[in-house]
Amino acid sequence: MRVLITADLEGASGVVGLEQAGEAYQAARRWLTGDINAAVEGAMEAGATSFVVHDGHRQGQETILLDELHPAAEVVRGRPIILCEEADLARGYDGAFLVGMHARPGQPAVLGHCCAWPLVREVRLNGQPVGEAELVATLVGAYGIPTLLVTGDDRVCLDVQRWSSGKIEAAVVKYALSRYTARCLPLIEARERIRIAARQAVERLPQARAFVAAAPVDLEVELDEREAARRVAWMPQVAYDGERTLHYAHADYRQVYRAFLAMLAIATSPFAAP
Repeated sequence: MRVLITADLEGASGVVGLEQAGEAYQAARRWLTGDINAAVEGAMEAGATSFVVHDGHRQGQETILLDELHPAAEVVRGRPIILCEEADLARGYDGAFLVGMHARPGQPAVLGHCCAWPLVREVRLNGQPVGEAELVATLVGAYGIPTLLVTGDDRVCLDVQRWSSGKIEAAVVKYALSRYTARCLPLIEARERIRIAARQAVERLPQARAFVAAAPVDLEVELDEREAARRVAWMPQVAYDGERTLHYAHADYRQVYRAFLAMLAIATSPFAAP
């Protein structure tokens, strides 16, 4: 059984802030790697044999510590990697884990955002607000891969379970008190929760189904900057409300996902700066 693991840093055990250098950032990298290892161990207990981790925290910023990663896991790293590398998804996986996830913008959660903070205010699929976890689960679903597990703070776990009607196992590793504060579990307890949830997730695989968004898929992206939205609206087939919201629709979610990434690239480029 092959498991895809997409890993982010904000939802890792113990993480409540992300300085981009120094001892605190190196500690966060270790904690994330430990969370991934716990997920691998739990999945192996239930019969999983192969793992590929997408190091997806930030383009060009590799976070997983290879010399501490479980020996059963391979890693996709490099540039560009944003959320998931589609070229690898086509190789085929039996299930997907979302490790170290965070909630969407505006939630009472630790470091909540969607890809570009604070530029992206909200993302909606078919009218429903979503974050990176839901976007990735829908992307892997487009390749026939069911999402089995999510780990992170209590807010993102609750959101993903509600969104999936309880079909995705969740491991809460910290409880959000504010955007930059959380009640963090001891690492040994957090890892045990992840290990157990990963084992249960793989055991439930025969009943798991890939999430497929209803077509046509409507994407709405609300930005914080009107000028950035205006520049993004130059993209073909993108509708613009004249303020800060962009709209794109397509029958294939994979095309919708690519359009979203293109919007982000334009909105965060120097060309779109106000």
